[in-house]
Amino acid sequence: MSRYFLAIFYALLLLLLHSTEFTVGFNGSRKSGVVKCRETERQALLSFKHGLEDESGMLSTWSHDEDNRDCCNWNRIQCNYETGHVRMLHLRGHHTQYLIGEINFTYLIHLPYLEYLDLIYATLYLNIPQFMGSFVNLKYLNLSDSIVAERIPSQLGDLSQLEYLDLRDNIFSGAIPFQIGNLRQLQYLDLGGNMLSGAIPFQFGNLRQLVYLNLARNTLSGAIPFQTGNLPLLHTLRLGGNFDIRAKDAEWLSNLYSLTILELTSLHNLGSSRLWLQTIRDHIPNLREL
Repeated sequence: MSRYFLAIFYALLLLLLHSTEFTVGFNGSRKSGVVKCRETERQALLSFKHGLEDESGMLSTWSHDEDNRDCCNWNRIQCNYETGHVRMLHLRGHHTQYLIGEINFTYLIHLPYLEYLDLIYATLYLNIPQFMGSFVNLKYLNLSDSIVAERIPSQLGDLSQLEYLDLRDNIFSGAIPFQIGNLRQLQYLDLGGNMLSGAIPFQFGNLRQLVYLNLARNTLSGAIPFQTGNLPLLHTLRLGGNFDIRAKDAEWLSNLYSLTILELTSLHNLGSSRLWLQTIRDHIPNLREL
């Protein structure tokens, strides 16, 4: 990932972490005199934890103890200090601390004001339920490297506030739902490293806030929709599969004036298209990687 986009990502993350609307950090610290968490949300979190193995103690503060009832004081959670609603659930794992088990999203439905959900690198088995589209306040969703199975539900297209969606390196199969094109606020979309097939939905041309798009390491095919050229802010585009690249595709690609990184791997007809590649270089002056 480029340094440019990393800067954007961390800026967004820091904005969420240090916003005046949040008072609780991932270490459980909390200001005094603020509203405590909602009991229904506390119970939902405890039920959610019940189905997981937490050998490393990541969720050790999540307990039934009377002196620890305020879930806004628990690790890996942030709340809105005015309402007590849980807004951030950060369960990202790493090599020494991670969760094991099967995620039950049914309990998370009781967190209606959730804006941030991160389960990256958790050794979890989960299917994204259809009701995932009811998390209407969600802005950040990262389920990468979490052994997510089956198909991407079309209901993700109902998450109208979503700005960041990362589902890379799982085992999703089937077509990419065209409803993803409804996410008009989306800035980051990574579906790389799955088993997705079929064509790129032309509705992706509606994602005019998109900065990063990765569809590489799938088995996608067909023509790349010219609507992809309608993404004026796109900085990184990674494609790979059995796409049929033609000379006319250089025209819409040349509309991506902000493009800096273009990755095209295993694309049909590309190897013999030196003129095509030169056209791309001539029309996208900011391109650094091709």
